[in-house]
Amino acid sequence: NKFSDFSCGNVTTTNLATLDLSNNQIKGQLPDCWKSTNRLWFLDLSSNELSGKHPISMGSLVNLEALVLRNNSLMGELPPSLKNCKNLIMLDASENMLSGPMPSWVEESMKQLIILIMRGNNFSGKIPLHLCYLKRIQLLDLSKNKLSEEIPPCLNNFTVLSEKIINRVETESRVYWYNSTYYEIYNLFSYRYYSFHIRWMWKGMEQYFRRPELTLLSIDLSCNNLIGEIPKEITYMLGLVSLNFSTNNEWRDSFRYWKFKFN
Repeated sequence: NKFSDFSCGNVTTTNLATLDLSNNQIKGQLPDCWKSTNRLWFLDLSSNELSGKHPISMGSLVNLEALVLRNNSLMGELPPSLKNCKNLIMLDASENMLSGPMPSWVEESMKQLIILIMRGNNFSGKIPLHLCYLKRIQLLDLSKNKLSEEIPPCLNNFTVLSEKIINRVETESRVYWYNSTYYEIYNLFSYRYYSFHIRWMWKGMEQYFRRPELTLLSIDLSCNNLIGEIPKEITYMLGLVSLNFSTNNEWRDSFRYWKFKFN
């Protein structure tokens, strides 16, 4: 299907649990009627022509576990009301026109996050220290923004990424390649099942990977305006598979810390 319109009349059922309207031609602003769908736990509106700002009522989706808004033209800052979505495990707002500082409440309120993708927006300012509260994070992509200043040294607080042998029983018991662009994820979202896209920058190009460890153990801060030293604390993240800090302003000599760490 190729839907071109999305109104409040489409989403007024109170029992709606999953809503996937990705890859359509829906235009205009998101409707402000999400209070009537507070049982929703999966929402994918990616690859449409949505514009404007996020409606405040999206903060009513307190049961939401996955929010995918990738590849639209959404503008402004993420609304603070989203901090009510404390059950989010995946937040993908990449390839939009979002701006302003990285909201600190994402890290303060969404401590269950495993996947955070904000690639390809206009976020500016420094990476907030609150980011280090995301102890469960496995995929962090803030690339292609306007982030500046130094990388916070507390990234080793990412507990999962600091483990050399990672127990994935809870978060990803089985990951399969599905239909060329979809992963079927089992047990990632409260032992429910649905599928979603994960796209990842690899050697300057967006690619898909069959091997989950290449996407679910990664940090990408490339294509920003970061400066200073790459913090030595990153060398303690023994679970990392992919680390991309390329195309930033200037790194001081910090690689002396890295010798013998990643064996």
